[in-house]
Amino acid sequence: MRDKITLGQFLSKRRKYMRLTQEELAEKVNVSKSAIAKWETDAGLPDRDNLLRLSKVMNVSLDELHRIIDNAEAEDIDFKINITPEVIAVLESYGYKVIRPGEER
Repeated sequence: MRDKITLGQFLSKRRKYMRLTQEELAEKVNVSKSAIAKWETDAGLPDRDNLLRLSKVMNVSLDELHRIIDNAEAEDIDFKINITPEVIAVLESYGYKVIRPGEER
């Protein structure tokens, strides 16, 4: 059985995986940097509107965030960002280079 993760731990790991600073995440969620720091240290929980914005920005379901908050057994948490072939095609059509798993940078 694996250890359960707190919402703060999840937010911190996910943010770092996304290579965002607390300030950058705060800007995307439209909150202060201190709010992000408070949530990441489990000193408080985001309200429902902020939780919704976090789920969208961090590309994780609201249900999964609620499971973590409820300290229920969360699904295997994948910190990778899933991008569908359709999204890859759109990005490439705009000139972005998409690096797929196993490809050299």
